[in-house]
Amino acid sequence: MLKNYLKITLRSLWKSKTYVMINVFGLGIAMACCIVAYINYDYNASYDQQHVNAGNVYRVNFIRDFQGNRTKNGIAPMPLGASIRDNIAGVGKVIRYLPNGSNIRIKDDLFYTEIGYADEGLFDLFNFPLKSGSKADLADKSKIFISNELATKYFGEEEAVGKQITQVLDSSTLEYIVAGVFEKMPANSSFQFDAIMHFDNFFKAYDEFDENDWKRWNTLLIEVADKSKIPFIEKELQKYKANQNQAREDFQVSEFYLDPFAGMAIRAEVEDVHNHWFRNSLPTAAVVAPAVMAFLVLLIAIFNFTNTAIAMSSRRLKEIGIRKVMGSRRNQLVGQFLAENLILCFLAGIVAILLAEILVPAYNQMWEFLELDMNYLSNAGFFLFMFGLLLVTGLLAGSYPAFYISSFEPTSILKGTMKFGGTTGFTKTLLTLQYSISLIALISAVAFIQNARYQQELDLGFDQKGIIYTYINGENEYEVYKNALAGNNDIEAITGTKHHIMSTYINDPVRYEDAEREIDILEVSEDYMDVMGMTLLEGRPFQRDSETDRKESVIVNETMMAAFGWEEAIGKKVVWRDTVQLYVVGVFKDYYGNGLWDVVEPTMLRLNKPEEYRRILVKADANNLVAVNEYMESKWREIFPNRLYNGRYMDEEMKEATTVNNNILKLFIFLGIIATLLSASGLFTMVSLNIIRRMKEIGVRKVLGASVGNIAKNLNKQFVVILIIASALGSAAGYYMVDSLMASIWAYYTGAGVITFCAGIALITVVSALTVGFKIYNAASMSPALTLRDE
Repeated sequence: MLKNYLKITLRSLWKSKTYVMINVFGLGIAMACCIVAYINYDYNASYDQQHVNAGNVYRVNFIRDFQGNRTKNGIAPMPLGASIRDNIAGVGKVIRYLPNGSNIRIKDDLFYTEIGYADEGLFDLFNFPLKSGSKADLADKSKIFISNELATKYFGEEEAVGKQITQVLDSSTLEYIVAGVFEKMPANSSFQFDAIMHFDNFFKAYDEFDENDWKRWNTLLIEVADKSKIPFIEKELQKYKANQNQAREDFQVSEFYLDPFAGMAIRAEVEDVHNHWFRNSLPTAAVVAPAVMAFLVLLIAIFNFTNTAIAMSSRRLKEIGIRKVMGSRRNQLVGQFLAENLILCFLAGIVAILLAEILVPAYNQMWEFLELDMNYLSNAGFFLFMFGLLLVTGLLAGSYPAFYISSFEPTSILKGTMKFGGTTGFTKTLLTLQYSISLIALISAVAFIQNARYQQELDLGFDQKGIIYTYINGENEYEVYKNALAGNNDIEAITGTKHHIMSTYINDPVRYEDAEREIDILEVSEDYMDVMGMTLLEGRPFQRDSETDRKESVIVNETMMAAFGWEEAIGKKVVWRDTVQLYVVGVFKDYYGNGLWDVVEPTMLRLNKPEEYRRILVKADANNLVAVNEYMESKWREIFPNRLYNGRYMDEEMKEATTVNNNILKLFIFLGIIATLLSASGLFTMVSLNIIRRMKEIGVRKVLGASVGNIAKNLNKQFVVILIIASALGSAAGYYMVDSLMASIWAYYTGAGVITFCAGIALITVVSALTVGFKIYNAASMSPALTLRDE
């Protein structure tokens, strides 16, 4: 019996090779998209899974309440670690941790390296697989551990352990011996350092920091094996609020709390934890968007499968009738048709895995922060996912055709009176949904194209294309380097600054009368605004060498004016840090200091002292910028041979926004193409089926004198209605989807407009016309003798 069913199945599928290929490749593409979405989700959900003790580790965070805004912060005062270790029972290991960057010299070569500083229990509390060395050596302050990638970079094939490396600081060097090599952490790990050494070495390198200073911060991790102790520990932590709040009256801690390390990266992204010095998980949109897209494509493929399966059944009416007369029960027919559909889904699954070998690496290369793993054998969850995907897809796609086809009455079939369905209400609904989803994809693609153009042309309030900056220390280095660069005629202007747009600033409360707001403060030189291309709207700029300006003058932006409700800003007095009185001498046009990701913040500029210069800015024509940067690097090597040149183009700060926009655009274009092709094949199937069912009607109309245009209009009418309904549904859903997705990514964007919807509808209309036009025209042009001759 089973052998006969298998033969019938294979013969049936072979007779409908075209429809089988449409189904298999349609579902295969959709399942491949689902595989990409699953691996992307699994990558995010697997953050820090290599640390087996993560369930017992907590980070000490604090909450700050300021003017009704309750913000979470992922750092703790430096002295708090020792206080917990000495005074709070129930706490195991206490680990202070600080990520930092520094130059490392190996022989004559300089390398910039991400260095972490941590207490000696780090390797006991977390899993950093050592390829060589002993974890106990982390307690030795003369030693350093490096990653296997760094060992290869520094020493090639030589053994790294025992080698000496030199940390190059601003005014000194420190020597360390490599104690061990650890396996580099994957990208979905909170820890991303390339080298690690004892925490106390941080104070040796940066003597301006004091481990007993409550104004200084670090990441603080503690071990709590007994979960019942957590309320007690959190209660004890509140005793130390007074220490910190006394040290920083302008920055008050409301509450300390423990944040579980397990799942911390995801929570930090979702809950927007401030001062979070670990790597966040993927942005929510980067996890949700591929899943939504895969779901939409899968829906279209399932709808297409259902319509195609019904169309294929037109060739099996007599088989069904004879089998029913011979005694086959309906549940047997249902079982066979479901089995056939599951076989098709299995074949589609094979196609999906083959396509995923192309799509997953392609998606991985789109994002610098992804390292998606294609090793299915090591991922048991993948097999469960694929089994569930195949089963659910097979049942959803095949259930209706199986029950629908098996319900035909044998007498009607064998007498020839069976009116085979085709464009039933159900199939019309499926096609409408298919086209609605396709239109969502097309509208989204057009909207992101428009948004990319909008963001590229948006005036950011400063020059992002003609600026290079690099880091220096103080006025002396600034003057020496500036003089060395003066001989280059391509350089238009040079200035120094302490703070810099999109690079660094301070954020402090500022008071005006009874109102207090948190303000971003940049300390800059008197010609900083000119060099950066910022616009002074009213008032005056800072005056060179003016002690008055340096002590008490500020220039504010439009958003700060709005925050304090000023109509006129010039002459207003504000108070900073409770005692410093400052007077507004100018107003500048808002600039997008956080890129396009976050809203413009209230900002004021102060005049810094030349000895505080930490950056040198060079302005040049954008077309000459690469050559200027090479010139700057060559002069740097002459003047500062022991320091690595780290010049940056200003437009690099906007690169992330452009990358995100372009990648999402690629995803939606891909989705739009796949969705439209699947919908078009579904429409072609329905049109073909409808024409087959109405061939005699077409012949009669031809005999009675109907024109080709009249017959085509009659055949097209129901599909035009479907397209109109789909356009309305797809436009409404597309508007909501575009707005929701863009709002989750950017603060400043342009959503879908009238042109967006018109372009999407026009595209899908053209595709539909091309899909069905030729088929309907041929049917309408056919001689009636060919359709009526069997009468």
